[in-house]
Amino acid sequence: MVPKVEIYTRPGCGYCALAKQLLNKRMLEFTEYDVYADPVRKDELARRVRYQTYPQIFINDLPVGGYDDLARLDQQAKLSGF
Repeated sequence: MVPKVEIYTRPGCGYCALAKQLLNKRMLEFTEYDVYADPVRKDELARRVRYQTYPQIFINDLPVGGYDDLARLDQQAKLSGF
């Protein structure tokens, strides 16, 4: 089963770029939502989580958190399980 990966980003975000690089490295397809280009997505994100930091990553609709959380999953070899 292919995981549903969503990443909410903003322009100029270094951690957003790192998260996308890691997802690409693991060959995980993802949908990116730029909250500055699409304010509706920013409101959607506010309903999904309390955090206002970027990126915010979801896998199969479950909140992963930010880049550090994604990297931790990768270090624990849990990204390959998706």
